[in-house]
Amino acid sequence: MSSVAAQLPAPSTDALQLSNALATRICAEIQLAGGWMDFSRYMQLALYAPGLGYYSAGSAKFGATGDFVTAPELSSVFGRALATTLHSELAGIVAPTILELGAGSGKLAAQILDALAERGRNEVAYRILEPSADLRERQSRALQRFGDRVTWLERLPDTPTDGAVLANEVVDALPVSRFSKRGGKAYPLGVSCRSGRFHWQEGPQLESLSVAVEELENKLDAKLPDGYASEICLLLPAWMQELAAVLRRGSLIFVDYGLARRDYYHEQRTDGTLICHYRHRAHADPFLYPGLTDVSAWVDFSACADAGVAAGLNVAGFTTQAQFLLGTLAAHPPQLAIDAKSIRDLSGLKTLVLPGEMGERFKVLLLRKNLDAVPLPGRDFRDRL
Repeated sequence: MSSVAAQLPAPSTDALQLSNALATRICAEIQLAGGWMDFSRYMQLALYAPGLGYYSAGSAKFGATGDFVTAPELSSVFGRALATTLHSELAGIVAPTILELGAGSGKLAAQILDALAERGRNEVAYRILEPSADLRERQSRALQRFGDRVTWLERLPDTPTDGAVLANEVVDALPVSRFSKRGGKAYPLGVSCRSGRFHWQEGPQLESLSVAVEELENKLDAKLPDGYASEICLLLPAWMQELAAVLRRGSLIFVDYGLARRDYYHEQRTDGTLICHYRHRAHADPFLYPGLTDVSAWVDFSACADAGVAAGLNVAGFTTQAQFLLGTLAAHPPQLAIDAKSIRDLSGLKTLVLPGEMGERFKVLLLRKNLDAVPLPGRDFRDRL
């Protein structure tokens, strides 16, 4: 047993069997590929392998019995604040559609739909793109009272619509490539499998990765030093193009933990931002309990902004979650009223806004397409992107 595993709750027999099945599948693919796999492929399988991956199997993800708690689970203020911004973004759009990517437990969707209904926006259609069959079932139960206003999609729609795309803690789950610098060059950090166990292993230079790291260093106006390791999401530009194509006119809102480029690739952050969650414990071993552990990386919001501009979008706002929530509370106190007598509401709000909790780690990025609207609440940090 690894030192990390010894500090974590042991999985059940059934869960461990599922994890071992996924590990066997990944090891087999590594062997077929010649003994090495890029980390982005490993992360793709660990999270999304049909029937076995973290988001494809039936284990609990959110809440006390899951692995982590998201903002809408902590306080309805989060959903009502997003609804306030969505209300402004959709103000000039007739019969708009909101598309949420990965709707979790469904609480955020319910909070948004309830808050929009209070503003008389019952005509807003809500679409959910959810890769997990288990989560789709849970969302269906949670959103049953909204009837056919809520529907689920198997893939992104082919026909552009007017409205908004919402992604809360989604970008961090996009598979990333890991790399290290050696001799002034970027080498991929991938995965090997020996005696049924996964190990980090440097692979041969990959042109796509080398070009991406070189472009990154040009934007940083500095070379990353030898020994420096981090991650980069090579899938991001194409993914953003697909999202931009969904909208004819509207907004894209991303909320996630992350940093602007210069902070993300700071000289003191020498081993990247990869983070794993298992049963409310954070750890740094992505090879532990594959399929049972959430594997993610912090979001490079500068890369998101660049990808959005390349896809024909405008960067309309960027701020911290604390600034966004407090700015919305100050501007719209009736709609976001807090029950001062509720310990749960107050505790949840503190977690959402305090710097040592989620307030500074989480950011809000707003992109627009063919749309003008009011500024994003909170201090404008676009100059840091």
